[in-house]
Amino acid sequence: ERLAGDAGLTLPEVTPEEEAAYKRRGTLYDVMEAASKWYEAQLKGLDGKAAKDYISGRGLSSEALETFRIGYAPSGRTGLKEALLSSKYTEDMMVEAGMLIRPDGGGETYDRFRDRVMFPILDMRGQIIAFGGRALQKDAKAKYLNSPETPLFHKGHTLYNIPSARKVAFEVGDVIVTEGYMDVIALAEGGFKNSVAPLGTALTEDQITLLWRMAAEPTLCFDGDKAGFKAAGRALERALSIIKPGLSLKFALMPEGDDPDTLIRREGKGAFNA
Repeated sequence: ERLAGDAGLTLPEVTPEEEAAYKRRGTLYDVMEAASKWYEAQLKGLDGKAAKDYISGRGLSSEALETFRIGYAPSGRTGLKEALLSSKYTEDMMVEAGMLIRPDGGGETYDRFRDRVMFPILDMRGQIIAFGGRALQKDAKAKYLNSPETPLFHKGHTLYNIPSARKVAFEVGDVIVTEGYMDVIALAEGGFKNSVAPLGTALTEDQITLLWRMAAEPTLCFDGDKAGFKAAGRALERALSIIKPGLSLKFALMPEGDDPDTLIRREGKGAFNA
């Protein structure tokens, strides 16, 4: 208000509806933070043994678990719901935050994420806005499941690990884009903390614009298979439609059959750098 007064400008008035929406968003952030803490606690408990085995098999360190706040959603239908209900959170809040599913035909709400390793997704300010869950059952319908669109989360508008990678990207002048959460975590452990990933979809124009705010020539580093090449091609087409002077993309092609995670764990930082 003071700056607006100095500049001779009038601030737009905030409507009661806008103020209520702002307060509701603040409460949803609280729901997501509480859910993340609960998932982290489950991973450390007895129920998290299968998740621990999976994480150990992928070579994740205890530091990575803490840094990326990885957790576990147990297989029960209402574990998170009951835990958060015992605090101050309501079913409606959890449904709006995308953490519970309310059946269309009526019936009891239930946890969206069950028997999955959980990866919190943060916004630019480091607040949790969504989750990605990796199934532990081989016959699960979806290997990876993301939160739905919510007042906090629009998956085409953000990137996994963006708050941490952004700081490093400004320092090194580059940002590395991979396909998945595990690639980002493996690269971060290998010294490439300027790594991000889209959230289960092809790179959108909004995400490319976000990348260009971090580096003039982001490096796209997708898997060394047909799907990875197709993803690179789609990103290229999208970038060409919005490209501007001084902005471009670089492509680092993985050896056939490799992804950033497998390459850096097998051959180390030097091989990935090359």
